[in-house]
Amino acid sequence: TPIYYPSAKPHIGHLYTDICCGVFARWYRLKGYKVHFSTGTDEHGLKIQRVALSNGQTPKQYVDSTVLYFKELCKLYNISYDDFIRTTEERHKKAVYALFKKLKSKKDIYKGTYEGLYCVDCETYYLEKDLVDGCCPFHGKPPQPMKEDSYFFRMSKYQKKLVEYIRHSETFILPSPKKKEILNRLNDPLKDLSITRTTFDWGIPYPDDKKHVFYVWLDALTNYLTTIGYPSPKYKKFWPADMHVIANDISWHHTVIWSSMLMSA
Repeated sequence: TPIYYPSAKPHIGHLYTDICCGVFARWYRLKGYKVHFSTGTDEHGLKIQRVALSNGQTPKQYVDSTVLYFKELCKLYNISYDDFIRTTEERHKKAVYALFKKLKSKKDIYKGTYEGLYCVDCETYYLEKDLVDGCCPFHGKPPQPMKEDSYFFRMSKYQKKLVEYIRHSETFILPSPKKKEILNRLNDPLKDLSITRTTFDWGIPYPDDKKHVFYVWLDALTNYLTTIGYPSPKYKKFWPADMHVIANDISWHHTVIWSSMLMSA
């Protein structure tokens, strides 16, 4: 499954995803396959920091309490996951640093300034043309103008390779209308990705500049490697993954951002 943002209690969308993945996992175990079914929580970012402070808690205290609801959901519905990964774990921090080192070794990391319209709820910058009546298309709230120093990942470098891969794969993005939607978005020039923040401190520290923490998407997406043991070579037993069941609002992040990082690495 994707890892869930524990800024509130889980809802039926989380359960739906868990059950879908649970069905696949049980089916393939019955067929004799070695299965690794992971789920978990994405625990960093500005939204978590703000909610925790409003509750009079530290971010860590807050996520330690809310993550229990997600584990209880799995217990109540007998979800047969093999690993529950939390992005606040030390093993995850180690995996993020290892992946970042690979991206940096390809000269795909540089420092610059980011300015744009930012939706805190989905931790994403939007262009004016992507807004609906001036609001985030998923949360219906006006994004905030933000400007800050940032380190960037050269995502634009992988646009052509990514488009070719998506076009020629029958199963990389399903259902097919979603594949067409992603390819249509990739008709526009792909911008480089801001991977750090200085406006909050609830995140994995950036190793080369202590004023920065990793932005949630580089941090969160790496979980799919953490859960199978990366950077230890044993991760190769279950990599590449066979299936991700992903919600509509994070399909771009998984098919474009995550894929570009993997191509770099």
